[in-house]
Amino acid sequence: MKKLHTLCAVFCGLLPLWLLLVWLARSSPDLVEAWYARSFYPAWAGTFLTVTSLLPFSLAEVLILAAILLGLLWLGFFLRGMLRGKGRRLRILGDYLILAGGACSFVLLLFLLGGGFNYYRYSFTQMSGLSPRASEVEQLALLCEELVAEASALRETLPEDEAGVSLLTGTTRETAVTARESYRLLMDREPRWEGYFTLSTRCLPKKVFFSEAMSYMEIVGVFTPYTVEANVNFHTTDFDIPFAACHELAHISGFMREDEANFLAYTACRASEDPFFRYSGAATALIHTGNALYSKDPERYLQVMENAGEGLRRDFAASSAYYRAHHTSFGEFSTKVNDTYLKVNSQPQGVATYGRMVDLLLADYRERHGLL
Repeated sequence: MKKLHTLCAVFCGLLPLWLLLVWLARSSPDLVEAWYARSFYPAWAGTFLTVTSLLPFSLAEVLILAAILLGLLWLGFFLRGMLRGKGRRLRILGDYLILAGGACSFVLLLFLLGGGFNYYRYSFTQMSGLSPRASEVEQLALLCEELVAEASALRETLPEDEAGVSLLTGTTRETAVTARESYRLLMDREPRWEGYFTLSTRCLPKKVFFSEAMSYMEIVGVFTPYTVEANVNFHTTDFDIPFAACHELAHISGFMREDEANFLAYTACRASEDPFFRYSGAATALIHTGNALYSKDPERYLQVMENAGEGLRRDFAASSAYYRAHHTSFGEFSTKVNDTYLKVNSQPQGVATYGRMVDLLLADYRERHGLL
C-alpha cells in the first residue's frame, strides 16, 4: 500500500507536466504532426491493435465495468475509514486525495498517448487539399439533391424487414470486416490517402454488449484511446451502423475531430463495394446537409425532399421513432458531457462541430464537379 501511495504521489506531481504538454501541443501542430501523429501514435496504437484485435469482445467495455466496481470499492473504503478513523480523518482524506489525483494523472497520460494529442495535429484541410469555404444556399441545395437521388436509388436495392425498414443482413463480424475493407478501398482509389488509414485496415469495429444503453445515452459509437478500439452501438437502426463503424475507424487512424471523422466515414462508405454501406454514407450525409439547408431555406429543403424515395422516408421515420423511444434526461446529460469534452479538446463549437461536416461535403462536391 505504501508503494502505491508513493506511486500516486509521483503521478500527482507529474500532472502539471501533462498539462504543459497539452498547452505546447495546442500551439505546435507541426511538432504534433511530425513527432506524434506520424511517428509515436502509429507505433503505440499498432502495438495495442496487435493484442486487442485478437479479442472478439470490447476490452474497453470490460475495463469500464471494472473501473466502476473499483470506484465503488474505493468510495466504500474511504467512507468506512472516515467513519471509524476518529482523529485520523484529515490524514485519511489526504491519502485518498493523493490516490485519486494519481489515478486521474495516469488516466490523462494514457489518453494523451492513445490519441489525445491527435486533436492538435494538422487540420484535415491541410492534408486533403480540399478547400472548405462559405457556400451559397443554391450549391447546398444541389448537394442535397444529389444525395437524395443517390440514397433513394441505393435504398431500392436493399432488403427490408416486415415494417418496410432497411435491413442489415450481414453478421456483426461481416459488417466489421466490410468497414475495415472500405478504408483499404479508399486508399487504393484515392492516391492522396495512401498510407493514411493503415491502422484502420488492421482493426475490426466491435459490437458493444450494452449497446442499448448507448442508445439511451444518444451514442452510436465510441473510440477508446486506452485500448485503441472502435466500439459501435449495434442496437440502433440498421442504416446508422455502417457509418458509425467507419466513423470510429477514422479515429483509430488518428483523425480525432468529429467533423473530419464524419466526412471520412462518408468517403469510406462511398468507396465500399457493399451497397448498404454506400447507402448508409449517403443517407447520413443527407441528414447533415439537409439540416443545414433547412436552417437556411426551409422551403427549398421541403422541395428537395419531395424527391426522396419511400424507402428512404421510412428509414428516416424509423430512426426518429427509435431515438424518441430512447430519449431520456440521462441522454441529455451525456450529450452535455460530450459537448464539454469536445470544447476542451480544441473543438470550440462543441456538439455543433458535427455540422461542419457539411463544409467538407461541399468542398468535395465542388472538386468532383469541377467547380473550384
